[in-house]
Amino acid sequence: MGTPTSSTLPTFLASGVAITGTLLTIALSVLYLRRVRMDRPAIGTFNGVDIVVVFGFIVVLPLLYLVLPLTPLLVVLGLTFTSALVFGLRPVLGPARTWVVVGVVIAANIWMGRTMLGTVVGWQLFWVENDLLVVGAAVATANLYVQGGMRLRHVAWFGLVLAGYDAVFTFVWPVTNTLAQRFIGWPFDPSVGFRIGIYNATIGLGDLLIYSLFVIAALKAYGPRAARGAAIISVLCGAVVPALLPLLTDVFIDARTDVIVPAQAAFGPAAFLYYRWLRRTFGAERTMAEFRRDGDLVDGPAAPVPVEARVLAASVP
Repeated sequence: MGTPTSSTLPTFLASGVAITGTLLTIALSVLYLRRVRMDRPAIGTFNGVDIVVVFGFIVVLPLLYLVLPLTPLLVVLGLTFTSALVFGLRPVLGPARTWVVVGVVIAANIWMGRTMLGTVVGWQLFWVENDLLVVGAAVATANLYVQGGMRLRHVAWFGLVLAGYDAVFTFVWPVTNTLAQRFIGWPFDPSVGFRIGIYNATIGLGDLLIYSLFVIAALKAYGPRAARGAAIISVLCGAVVPALLPLLTDVFIDARTDVIVPAQAAFGPAAFLYYRWLRRTFGAERTMAEFRRDGDLVDGPAAPVPVEARVLAASVP
């Protein structure tokens, strides 16, 4: 997350952007999981190997972002956003209307990014449109993974590994800040942001994706009470704490006076410990099929219905 700072205003702007983006993405991801059934991708059972593959992409992609020329990089990002939106909207709108909506959103992002950034109002309108694009991609991708078989266990381990990754790429090899600065002012910025005066504040697509994965995987696995706890951890450790830390220390302020906080370093360990507590308290996670059967009626995996009870229920007129 990056934003210039010379007072407390940028920090509070960063807090507002991070909290709003996190809450909006989580809420829409939960709503989507409850209301929309995605076609299960033909990838078999989601397992630890898939986590390694996904993490490999996350490690390699920032390096590609640094070495690729900007134009082909923007093409790759445009195709990525298009694919995510198509996957997410097609079960809701149908194929024809999905392509119309996605085409309008993508075209508007390109046009606004190239023509409307000369004023603060223009920046704000661009950010609102770009935020809708990024939130939509995060919601669709999170549901694609969770409805496709990703479990809370996978998300918890993924977040723990990302905590170390985020710290290294922020303090040891400052790729995060470089990427944030490179995308500012261009279409398909992979972050939710807003501008007030000369200050931009952003929260990255990757952060929003892991928070959404954590909450809806908890909802699927253990019910609404577990999801509420996951949402609190996501907002506090993933948005509030990283945004407010620069008020306490200048460790997170770089030579360009940009605020760069490795949000995953705070979120990952908390998310993993919460998963371990849920596992010890409620036992095994529900599958996606069990979640669709039980819905939000239970907190913790529902016990299987005995055969005798099913027969008795079927015999009652």
